[in-house]
Amino acid sequence: MCHGIKAYRCLPSVPFGKSRRILGVFLVWLTACSKPLATISVSENDGLDRKLEYVATSIRLVKPLSTTVSNLQLIDTDTGEAIPFEIGFENEASTEVLQVRFPVKINANTTKEFTLHDAASKTDTLLVHQDASISDFSYSSIDNSIENSFYKATFSTKTDSMGGQIDGIYVKEFNNVLLKRGHIAMHWAPNFSKNDSDGYFNMESTAVFSNNQLSPGYYEIRKSRSVITDNVPEISVEGTYAFYKSLPYFTFESTMSVSKDVVLDLLRNDEMTMDSLFTHVMYAKSRGGVMHLKLYDAEMDVLEQNPIPDDAPWLAFYHREEGYGFGVIRLKYDNTNSTGGLSPTYKPYTKITKSTENGRYWNRILIADTVMVVPKGSRYVEKNAYLVFKVGSIAPEREIRYYAERLRNPLNVTVETFDE
Repeated sequence: MCHGIKAYRCLPSVPFGKSRRILGVFLVWLTACSKPLATISVSENDGLDRKLEYVATSIRLVKPLSTTVSNLQLIDTDTGEAIPFEIGFENEASTEVLQVRFPVKINANTTKEFTLHDAASKTDTLLVHQDASISDFSYSSIDNSIENSFYKATFSTKTDSMGGQIDGIYVKEFNNVLLKRGHIAMHWAPNFSKNDSDGYFNMESTAVFSNNQLSPGYYEIRKSRSVITDNVPEISVEGTYAFYKSLPYFTFESTMSVSKDVVLDLLRNDEMTMDSLFTHVMYAKSRGGVMHLKLYDAEMDVLEQNPIPDDAPWLAFYHREEGYGFGVIRLKYDNTNSTGGLSPTYKPYTKITKSTENGRYWNRILIADTVMVVPKGSRYVEKNAYLVFKVGSIAPEREIRYYAERLRNPLNVTVETFDE
């Protein structure tokens, strides 16, 4: 198929692994057909229209790439148009494995195909530097923040000058209302403690980080940290945020790994701490349906006897009158240890905590109200999406359910490669 003359932006600046960074936007005019290096098939199999999602995949080429990534282009075979994408090598030492990210809009129960081409001998290339100051998706080192068209997230710098956990989120659609917990970072997980008062850790409690990396891209910005703590050296922690252009959520994935037997009296993840900024909590019930409760009402007592499950698909706080909400969509919850068994927990559940000055928290309890030995090889993994959203008067859960259905049922992506 000949694609004619098309214009697109190639953005070869991907925060994948150790990909080489190339700044700028390439405008390329395709003037002839070329045999594809690969075909990427994207399938929607869950009956859900997708307005915007990002496809990220690896492409293992039949043989090492004989051109530069700036000469590659991605074609939507439905329209014949070249589309914007990010591309880079998975490893700087190898030119055989590419990593690609691009936006997609796809209807329910359909498949779209995209072909990757080498257009080196068939194009004129104009390099245009990207002006970050006019982008709606950027990182600022001035106030240690990341923002897109929906929100601005700031990071705590109390213990780490490069930025720790999220300490506040400005919601743009609602006059930049600031979601925060005044005296501590908003995102307070993962955390754990030994059975003595000096052995407590959370991602904000120490500056002894072995790794703190920011990986900026056009569609995704990643912020990763890892640490072995001074006060609980038996446990190492890794955590990675991922923020996306033009989407109202970000993700956070963490792993707690135990290298030596340790006695704990507390172990938690997925904890968000906030001031008195919401009126209600809602969550998805295990057998379907949604439970709504007033955060500052005696009806919350029902959770004492029937707590929110530790694996609840999603939950959220919202303000009924002001119309904004903030919630979590659980994407991964895995307590498998290094030998394939289960890491120990004690009566795990999701807790809504009442705190000082009418603050309210949610967190997933893995161990609490007991003292137990957590053996070497234990591991606790979480991946969550945190969403800012608009609350309707009739069905406050509409938007978070929309995103939960799609994020918990990802698109299916397959890659076929060809000889050049």
